[in-house]
Amino acid sequence: MFHPGDLGKITPDEQADALRTLIAVFATSVARPGVVPRNAVSAEILDIVDEVPADAAEAVAQLFSVMALRLRRRAAPRGTVFRQTVETALLARAHTGEPPPDGEASYLASDLPDLVAIDAACAGQMARLAMKPADGRRAALTAEAVAAGLADAERRGLLGGADRSAGDLAVVEFLLRAAAQYLAATGGRKE
Repeated sequence: MFHPGDLGKITPDEQADALRTLIAVFATSVARPGVVPRNAVSAEILDIVDEVPADAAEAVAQLFSVMALRLRRRAAPRGTVFRQTVETALLARAHTGEPPPDGEASYLASDLPDLVAIDAACAGQMARLAMKPADGRRAALTAEAVAAGLADAERRGLLGGADRSAGDLAVVEFLLRAAAQYLAATGGRKE
């Protein structure tokens, strides 16, 4: 089981392996003056990634994620967060045993509530929230959001059982997909 305290604990050897791969990626994909760019997704790079030992995969993946986030910070924040959210939701979905969706558009469109349903849910939330102490309102909203994910996972029979992580990831996928659906639905409005 992954422990949050292990975040950032990457050995020098793991760092060296990851950096060799990053150097190979940049050497083949970044266009430089006077140098004809080559194919970034070469068999050699994939081989290097495939050879990362299983016990080092999480640390190497973490380093890659940090590098990708550093690059993505140059993009529009909304688009960066949307992309990360969709990717993480689909990753969580895959780990619950769900088949891959037909595509991102169909994934975000499925089970999408209409504005009438959202307005009704907001009215109910606001009424319940008015009865809570001011300093506990955000926690109450978080509890309701998590409860919605738990209810969805329970309805699909994904809670409990031998693999508890699958149920937890189903809840996470529910919450992440809802966030991605919101960003997609509101993406076209004027700032």
